[in-house]
Order: sequence, then structure tokens, then C-alpha cells
Amino acid sequence: MIAAKHDSAPVYSDRDKRTIGKYLERYSEPESRWQASQFEKLPADGWDYVVTIPACGEDEYLPGALDSINKCQAARNNDKVLCIVMLNGNQAREEEFKSSNQRMRNWFNDNCMPVTGSLNPDDVCPQSLVRWRNIDILIIDRSQQPWLIPYDQGVGLVRKIAADLALFLISVGWVKSPWIHATDADARVPDDYFLRTNQQSGNSTELSSKACFIYPYQHIPDPDMEQHEHDRYWPAVRDYELWLRYYVAGLQWAGSSYAYPSIGSLLACDALAYAKTRGFPKRMAGEDFYFQNKLAKVGEIIMLEGLPVKLLTRASTRVPFGTGQGTITIVKLNSNDQVYTVYHPMVFVFLKNFFYAVNNWINDTEKNDIDREAAFIETLEGSLPLQNEASDNYSAWLHDLIDELDVFKNLRAAEQRSVSLPGASRQFDDWFDGFRTLKLIHRLRDELYGSIPLIDALQLAEFMPGPQQKPAKSDKR
Repeated sequence: MIAAKHDSAPVYSDRDKRTIGKYLERYSEPESRWQASQFEKLPADGWDYVVTIPACGEDEYLPGALDSINKCQAARNNDKVLCIVMLNGNQAREEEFKSSNQRMRNWFNDNCMPVTGSLNPDDVCPQSLVRWRNIDILIIDRSQQPWLIPYDQGVGLVRKIAADLALFLISVGWVKSPWIHATDADARVPDDYFLRTNQQSGNSTELSSKACFIYPYQHIPDPDMEQHEHDRYWPAVRDYELWLRYYVAGLQWAGSSYAYPSIGSLLACDALAYAKTRGFPKRMAGEDFYFQNKLAKVGEIIMLEGLPVKLLTRASTRVPFGTGQGTITIVKLNSNDQVYTVYHPMVFVFLKNFFYAVNNWINDTEKNDIDREAAFIETLEGSLPLQNEASDNYSAWLHDLIDELDVFKNLRAAEQRSVSLPGASRQFDDWFDGFRTLKLIHRLRDELYGSIPLIDALQLAEFMPGPQQKPAKSDKR
């Protein structure tokens, strides 16, 4: 057995130890299955904090991310910080990032002090530990044959490999903090990056129900980007950030339990919650959305306040959707004098009425189901478009929607599985999760409300603070 390295390492019950052990044994990736002999090669004191960073073709950005971690308060105070860098390439796009990944390996060789090589378990990709300034960097290299990421898997698997290893190191006490931080090469973390999770968690070594922290964020200009490129991309990035904030604000105003940004570079996940949800999904993209969707069902997701994680302006095609692709889409629209459109604010009005109707159903326990169904429908009819003789029958559409979603069936099931009203509400929330919410939003857009220009949505939405103005172009310096 591998002994814990910290007296103040996370204190887990026997049941929680079994949960983590089961995950590591059955569901973790091979790169995380270290043997006791590998720990003989590590620094004797282990680490206080761990952060994971996927890196594919990131030689221009990764050193800056590492520098921001190196300069944060925890590292400056001589707390021991481990960065697990998941250097990777995909079988489908090996040549595209091959040169950049080699430059990244060269950077490690030229700038870092070797601590130990050959940390990897047998028959898995190379793993080595190096030291750079105030931090240790554990490099997992799946950027070359035969260790490339499979065609049908992407950043989800990459994040999972790194986080699985972080979980293992936490479980055996070689990392003191129970929080698995996840960020990206284009992110610059704030000064109190690691300390903020300590402050939120309290001083107790007992784990709480908090499953995930989400750091605030801000997109910033890339100082190394050419001016003409900046002039193309910066307005698009700012519009995309406005859209992200508009969407989360709409969900919060509507009362959704899944109202938070899905940006993988902002997360700090509790180790036990990570094991309970079986880690990051092995997806080409959207792994952060689906991961958070699972985490919300095992504990609280907390949106932190304070200094933001800063995200550099850039267009990226590494994943098929997300901020990089969204930015590219807006750039193309702008270049063709077209406008960027988003969900109509009425989508969130409908959602707000939906959650209000759910709450009324759960609390109106003295009414029979027929009356509760009628009240539910009546509440939602107030947010339907106005009808005339030429319009669709929106009332019939609403009845069909409720039937297809099995809303009433799942409300009754939530009540039957619970002994309290809050329990029933939680049961229904677990069923009508972020994924189902998004599917409903898409249906409302496609069949009822359509999309409108971003500037119009910002001005019409009552959940956005104050009159909104489309930002003017600004000089990057």
C-alpha cells in the first residue's frame, strides 16, 4: 500500500475511499495506474496543489500559462504546485500539430530541470517530471506514434487522462488539496488561483457537498497577435463573450439549476465528486458541458467571485465547436456584413414559466393530478406567441411538447422517489438537467421564437443589466 504523504490530506470515509478506489481500478485511464516503485522517484514531500493542462500545438501559449501559475501567490509562497501537462496529438490531425508539439518538447528540454524520467507504468506513453522555476511539471506525452489520441476521441479523453492521474495522486496523499484544477494553454490564472478554493472550502479537512468551482473569466487581447489579425478577431471574441454571459444570465433569471458557463479552463473539481461521476467524458468537444452536467447531480457547483481567469484572444479549430469555432463563425459573418444571431429572450421567459409551473406542481400537494396538469399548462400558455387565424395552433403544440417530454410522468416519479418537497424538486432537477434544458431551448428557438441579432437580444432581455451597447472596436494596446 502507498502511504499518504500529508497529515492534512483529504479525510475520506471508508465508503468514499471505496468509491475512489473503484473508479481508479475500473474506469481510470492506464496512464494513472502507478505502482509503488514509481513514487520512489518523486520529491519526498509531494505537492500541495495540482492543475491539469491539455496541450496540442500550444508552443506559443503554454509557456505563458505555466508562467501565470508559477507567479501566483501559492507558488511564490513556496507551496508545492504540480502542473500535469497533457501533451497530445490526434490520429486524424497528427501532421497539423507535429512541429508545434516538437517545439514544446524542445522548450521543456531547454528551460526545465529534469527531476525524473520513465515515470510511466508499463505499456503506456512516456511520463516525466521536470522543474521550472517555482513549479513542478509532470509531462504526459501522447503527441507521437503509437500514443496518439484516437480519431473519434479528443480533448475529453485528454482532460480525463490528466485528471485521473491527479485523482490518483490525491487519493494516495501525494497531493494535499482535494481540488483538481483544470485550465488551458491560452489561460492566464489569477494571483489567488489555488488559494481561492481553500477559502471557499474552509479549514476543515472533511469534504463538503461542493462538487465544482467555476472561476470568473475575461477574454483579453493577445499582445503577440498581429494588429490586422487582432482587428479581425477581437470584436468577434467580445461578441462571443457577450453571448456566453447573455446565455448564463438568461438561465439564472429563469431559475435553472444548470446556469453556469461551460468553459473547461475555469474548473476546479472535487476529487470525490470526480470519482462519483466517472470523470470527463471522452468527447471530441463539449466535455466540459457534459462533465458539469454530471457534477451538478452529486454536489453544488459554485461560481466564484474575484479576479478572473484571463483567456487570450485567438481563433481555434482544435475542437468542432466552442469558443474558438464560435469566434471564427462571427468573423466570417462580420466579413460578409452579416449579423450574429442568438436565442430570442422569450426562450428564457418560457423557461422561467416552466420552472415556476414545476415548483407549483410540487408544492400544490392538495390538488389532484388533473388540476395540477391544467394549472401547469395554463402557466406556460402565458409565454406562447400571440395567435391569430393564420398562425399555428400553439396550444396544441404545447400539449404535444409536454407529452413528448413526459413532464407529468417525471414529476410524479420525482414525488414518488422522495419523502420531502425539496427532495422531489431535486429529483426533477436531476432529470430535467442541463442537457434536457438545452434541447428544450433549441426546440423553442426552432419552432417558436427563432433567433435575433445579439445587440437586439441584449437590449430586449430584461435579465441583462442596463441598456446594452455593442462594443466598438478598440486598439489592442
